[in-house]
Amino acid sequence: MNTVSLPPVQHEAKAPKPKHKFKDPAKVPQPIQLALKKAMALEKMPADWFDDMLWILAQESEGNIGIRNQQGSSARGLFQLTKVNYHLLPRGKESFGNAVEECQGGIRYVVGRFHTAAAARRFWEKHLWY
Repeated sequence: MNTVSLPPVQHEAKAPKPKHKFKDPAKVPQPIQLALKKAMALEKMPADWFDDMLWILAQESEGNIGIRNQQGSSARGLFQLTKVNYHLLPRGKESFGNAVEECQGGIRYVVGRFHTAAAARRFWEKHLWY
C-alpha cells in the first residue's frame, strides 16, 4: 500500500480584529449635554447616571438630533431608538427634533431594558450596540 505524503496544511494568518474606537463623549455639543441633564431631571434619574448616558448618546448619534440610521434600520434620534420603541418618546415620533424629548426616550429605553445606565453602557461596550 502506497501512502502519499502531503505537505503540511498552511493556514493563512488572520489579521487581528481591529479594536473598536469609541467616540469621545466630550465632543457631544454642549446644548445636547444640557438637554440630557434636563431630561434626566424630568425623568427623575440620579445625577450620577449622566456620564454613562452621555457616553451611550455619543456612541449612538454623536449628539446629532433626529439623526437616522444609515444601514436602513428604523433607528432614529440621539439614542437611536427603533420604531418599536418610538412610544417611549413623550410625543411618539413627533418628539424627533426635540433634544430633551429624544433624551427622555433614551432614558426610558435604558431603564426598561437595563435598569441602570451603567448596565446599559457595559452591554454596549461588549456588544457595540444596546
